[in-house]
This record gives sequence, structure tokens and C-alpha cells, in this order.
Amino acid sequence: MEIQKTIYSIIIVTAFMALLLLLVNKALTKFDPLSKPKGVVLIVMMAYDFIDGLIKGAVKKKEIADKLVPYFMSVILYIFLSNIAGLFSIECPTSNYSVTLSLALITCVLIEVCSFKVKGGKSYAKGWFEPFAPFVVMNVISKLSTLLSLSLRLFGNILAGGILMSVIYQLFARVSALIPVVGNINIVAIVLAPFLHFYFDLFSGVMQSFLFTNLSVNFIGNEIPNEE
Repeated sequence: MEIQKTIYSIIIVTAFMALLLLLVNKALTKFDPLSKPKGVVLIVMMAYDFIDGLIKGAVKKKEIADKLVPYFMSVILYIFLSNIAGLFSIECPTSNYSVTLSLALITCVLIEVCSFKVKGGKSYAKGWFEPFAPFVVMNVISKLSTLLSLSLRLFGNILAGGILMSVIYQLFARVSALIPVVGNINIVAIVLAPFLHFYFDLFSGVMQSFLFTNLSVNFIGNEIPNEE
């Protein structure tokens, strides 16, 4: 049985992220809290403040919001690294539906766990049958739609970007073949492809990472009642 190329890229991205986190942990461990942050420490602090603000804007329970920050910092980093893998001639892990489905499934479980902790067992169970008992079917479908929405949105955008870039490269190759002297050198791609990669890989990668995190945070916030 042939192993999918994305399996290797998943291993590479995961290993790189683990190494990156070890280096970040080393920098944070050596950092003097009384000194002015700079370099890696400054970047991590800015990222933390951004994610913390994003979460607390949607999740009003502070004790829940604080616990979500490390998870979503890891998620947004993993998705970002996965999305830009194409820049390094590696298959994007997020172009494999099993990856986006797993990320969405973890988030959906987290939504239910947070809802259970805040509402309590009795109120949580009752929520499945509101506004009346037969509506439990619609509530289950609603939960499944959240899973599909999160996973397919990320998967579809990354896959579509990869396919579109492949088509564009083929088009550029044909156009380059019409240029005298150039011959088989894809000169058009050399000139124009970097700008397209900036959008489809870098900019789109950042945006999709943010959108997945933002949607996940808002889904959690919608399940948790506001503090009185």
C-alpha cells in the first residue's frame, strides 16, 4: 500500500514544531522577568496577548478562557506551519482531510467539555433536548455541522490553493514555451510565481490559521453563558 505524501509532511511539520517549542521554552526559561523582552521572548509575549485577547473577547468566563490560551496558541502555530509547508516544497498537512478533521474534532470535544464544566451535568444534558425533547435530533445535527464546518473550511481552502497553483505553473510553462530562446525554462513562473505564493501560501496560510482559531473560540463562547 502506497503511503500518502502528506504523511511524511505531517511528521516533518510536527517534528519541526516540537523542536521550535523546545527552543522557545529554553528562551523563556532563561529570560529575566525584570529585563526588557526582545527577540523570541517578545514575539511569544505578543502572540500570547493576541490569542488571550481573542479568547477573552468571546469567552466571558475568565477561568475557562485562561486555560484555552495554550491550546489555541499551539493550534494556530501548527496550522500556520502546515499551511506554509508548500513554500518549502513539502505537501501541506492541512491538504489532508484527516488532519483538518482531527483538529476540528478536538475543538468540538473541547466545546462540549467547556460547556459541561460551566453548566453542570444536569443543565448540560437538558440542553440537548431544548426547546423540546424531539429537538434532540436537530441539536445533534447542529453539533455535527460545527465539526464539518471547521474541518471542510480549512481543508477546502488549502487544497484549492494547492490545485490552483499547480494549474498556474502548467499555464506559465506553456506561455514560457512560446517565448523565443527561453526554451523549456519556465521563465514566467520564475518572475510571477513568488507573488502568487505570497498570497496562496503565506497570506492565505496566516488567514486560514486565524479563521480556524477565531471560529473555534466563538463556538466555545456561544456554548458558555455570560457571567452575571
